[in-house]
Amino acid sequence: MTGSQLTKQDGNPECVFTGTGGCAGPVLADITCPDGIVHVTVDPAVTVARVQVRTDDPTGPAADAVRNTRIHQTAERLTVVVPPVAPTVQRFNHSGVSFGGSRYSSMTVNGVTFHSVGDNGVSVVQGTTGVEVLVTLPAGSGVRSSSENGSLHVYGVLAALEAVASNGGSIHAETVGRVKADAVNGCIKVGTITEWIDADSSNGGVTVGNYVGHAARVRSDNGAVAIAVGAAATGQINADSGNGSVTLRGVRGRSDLDVKASSGNGTVKKF
Repeated sequence: MTGSQLTKQDGNPECVFTGTGGCAGPVLADITCPDGIVHVTVDPAVTVARVQVRTDDPTGPAADAVRNTRIHQTAERLTVVVPPVAPTVQRFNHSGVSFGGSRYSSMTVNGVTFHSVGDNGVSVVQGTTGVEVLVTLPAGSGVRSSSENGSLHVYGVLAALEAVASNGGSIHAETVGRVKADAVNGCIKVGTITEWIDADSSNGGVTVGNYVGHAARVRSDNGAVAIAVGAAATGQINADSGNGSVTLRGVRGRSDLDVKASSGNGTVKKF
């Protein structure tokens, strides 16, 4: 399930890689996108998964990453692998140019970053619009996502989500049955959890808007934890923050729940 084309949209060059096909029905979408934003939409009207990988850059590292994307689908799995976007760095000599009066400093102008190196050296990192991955899945599908410098956004009702954002990316989802999420320097936000959640954020908050599952373990090393618990929730809820507040709503007077909440350096509130 592969294909590529170079098109134009609204007068701006656009590099697009698209894929459709495979067997009808729910799939596990396994998406690797180190540098980019991934949007996943679960559409009950769709029977076959669709993928579009794009960038507004007609040439350069982002366009190369799009063109070198690998898409493959079997009866049960959709695999999308976007290679890392290689940095574009050039160096040239300068004379009489200062950057904030510092020998080692930088400045960014219109997406181009200039780094002053020593007395007569400048490295230039050209900006990019980045890579977007747009995935549409049939109802009942799941997602496994891995990123380094990007975010994941899930729309609709997803059966299961396993996501890792290792360097500043955030994880957002509307409604999910089962969630396993890990974020480094990024937040985790889920609208509704219907079964269970196991989430860790090392430097960012974790928020659940409507928890109606049967097991929850949520922790942030450095960030706030907030969970709104619905009437249908059961079982154990563990919420912890090493450095941040913990807020649990809908748990007061609930003898049917086993609630454990703590904060090493912050307040714990139960409503």
